[in-house]
Amino acid sequence: MDRELAALEDWAVEQILEWKDTLELKQKSSGKTPSDLKRALRFGNELVFNPEAYGDMLEKARSEGKSAKEIIQEIRKVETKLLDTKKVLLSDWVHHRTAQRTGGNTFLYMKGDSRRAARNILRGEGLFLGNVDENLVSLPGVLHTKKTQGLEKVWYDSLSFDEQRGLYLPTKEGGSGLRLAHETGATAGVISGTAPNAGELSPEEGAGFMKKSITQQQAETARAVQQRGTTGFEQAVREEVGDPSIYTPEGPTKVILTPENSPRIFGKFKNGSFRMSFGLDKIVNNIVKNPVVAAAGAAGYLDPSSITSALQGDYRKAVEQTGIGAAVTSGIAQTLKNITSLDKARALSAVNRLAPQFVNGSIRMARAQAVGKAGPYALATYTGLELIDAAAKGITGKGMFEPSGRPVTEEDLDFSTL
Repeated sequence: MDRELAALEDWAVEQILEWKDTLELKQKSSGKTPSDLKRALRFGNELVFNPEAYGDMLEKARSEGKSAKEIIQEIRKVETKLLDTKKVLLSDWVHHRTAQRTGGNTFLYMKGDSRRAARNILRGEGLFLGNVDENLVSLPGVLHTKKTQGLEKVWYDSLSFDEQRGLYLPTKEGGSGLRLAHETGATAGVISGTAPNAGELSPEEGAGFMKKSITQQQAETARAVQQRGTTGFEQAVREEVGDPSIYTPEGPTKVILTPENSPRIFGKFKNGSFRMSFGLDKIVNNIVKNPVVAAAGAAGYLDPSSITSALQGDYRKAVEQTGIGAAVTSGIAQTLKNITSLDKARALSAVNRLAPQFVNGSIRMARAQAVGKAGPYALATYTGLELIDAAAKGITGKGMFEPSGRPVTEEDLDFSTL
């Protein structure tokens, strides 16, 4: 590292620590932890873990007299953009093999030259910190922190409580034996504890203190990465997308799975004990069995034009425009063709009777009533409309039933021409 970058690093650390002291005084007086304090320490660590990435930004910040808060905000922006480009599946989480709070404030408190020497010792042993490729890995939520998003969340939420719990039970107890990359919480002392007298540590002592935590975290991450492959999940994704390079260093990022096959793919985490085929040949049966999961699985494919149509009261056109047609609407169409006029009338009645409950947010109750009084056919159609309604509320602040005031008719739900 050149002297100029080292000087910039030390200047920024000084600003951040002064801001930290100010925030801690505020914490003592209010009894509440300022959110800025957590950000200052987390992104302050990113700076001392990986200062080479911020040289130009720091030079500009110093010349313009920017505050510590502004420096932290810039580092946060860089990280957000970077991590988003590292996701293999759009629903994945980008995991730090070594967490950003590793060692607590140890590196921030160490003297500049000692910190830089300690950092070089770790790098020389292949132990990298911060937002660098060697420290980042893309993982499904169930292998990260149990948090899921997108189609993975649809699959996970479709499992019963016992099935969700069983994912993490040891195999000898009949579970799947999944292990989390964050098995040890980030607040645990072994992860985020600060070394005693950190400001007086030698490079060797600082590197040694950090290494204990790094070694444990990387072992936990390695188990999760191994399970990503050994469960058959990686191969299932490659077959689905038709790209054998997925989950390799040369592979693509931001891959989007198809709703109809994602339950089968994520189901690999149950070691083959959970399967839910969404092939078009079985779509009608699947919609009848679990219409909520079927429709919600296509939620990510809403076309913005469907919102416009819904707001104008053209519900049928709105459903056609959602892109759900291939995976859900066609199933609804086939199902509606095969039920009696009385059943269809009940379905329409249920949709219209329960529509105002969207406005009141009573979605769970509405679903339950639709199932009990009009059967799964009404619920499948109702859920498709619910997706549009939810999106409309998110964009305009109003649900689709509010501005139009027009009831849903049989014509709206006649998909025989699709």
